Amino acid sequence: MRVLSEPFMNDLINEDGKLHSILERVKRDHTLMLAIRDDYINIYFRGGNILRISEKKKGSYQAEFDKKYNKTQLPLPTLPALLTSQSDVQTWLTAFGTLKNTMDQYFSMHPKNEREFQQLVVRENNNSSISNESEYFITDIELADSHLGARFDLMGLRWLASQRRITKRCKVFLMEMKYGDDALGGTAGLLKHLIDLEALITDRNAYQNLCMTIESQFQQLDQLKLLNFNHTTPAPVIRVNPNQKPEVIFLLANHNPRSKKLKNLLSDPAINAFAHSLDFDLRFSVSRFAGYALHANYMLTLDEFRKLV
Repeated sequence: MRVLSEPFMNDLINEDGKLHSILERVKRDHTLMLAIRDDYINIYFRGGNILRISEKKKGSYQAEFDKKYNKTQLPLPTLPALLTSQSDVQTWLTAFGTLKNTMDQYFSMHPKNEREFQQLVVRENNNSSISNESEYFITDIELADSHLGARFDLMGLRWLASQRRITKRCKVFLMEMKYGDDALGGTAGLLKHLIDLEALITDRNAYQNLCMTIESQFQQLDQLKLLNFNHTTPAPVIRVNPNQKPEVIFLLANHNPRSKKLKNLLSDPAINAFAHSLDFDLRFSVSRFAGYALHANYMLTLDEFRKLV
């Protein structure tokens, strides 16, 4: 599962922990996002990985910046590959300005709009001034199941505002974000994702593990204070039912209303068949005016969504 060990969590949460200043920087800097992986974390900037921290032998962590972002060969500061002290971490934090500048220049030449807007969706719904009003909390991004060949952008749980005191009625959602009409078809288009997600959900072992991962990630993100909602006392322990149908959601950003591409795709009988799936509820996210806050009332069925296109 993509979760962190107890020592890793302690080093992030405790004030004397080696990684605590990393967590505090993420909380103070809304251009950054912390994502939980399998015994490591990614710190994202504009949807790209500015810092990966992996747990190594007891008491130390490996730190990496993806040098693919340095296409212009800018001089980068010398950074410790192992984090064994708070001083090592501070060296990385001091370098963030330079690393951000490096990534800004890379993205100006090699834009990754979909990933950048994914990070914005996470921020709006997890940890912003309106996130308590959201009904969808995102626990992970950029998921890939190598066994099934399934890939999707966002996952988490739906927790209705009217049921915030009920922690056992949360529902799993798997979301695919598409930025612009060019991303709607082809080998990574809507139909391919529906086929892949159906394979994942109907693989009971894989799906049950996914449900447990979502539960654990929600709890750890909450412990890290990266989820902003009105808490009860004691802190909620979330449970999802793997036998309940999840929602499979498409979030289509910046559709061109003059294009017929989306309308034609939504008329495809193969996609229409998934609207009546016994394994998941197919939904299309729309916004209330503008923004990326996610609400159950604005998750439309295929028939409802067709009326808007």
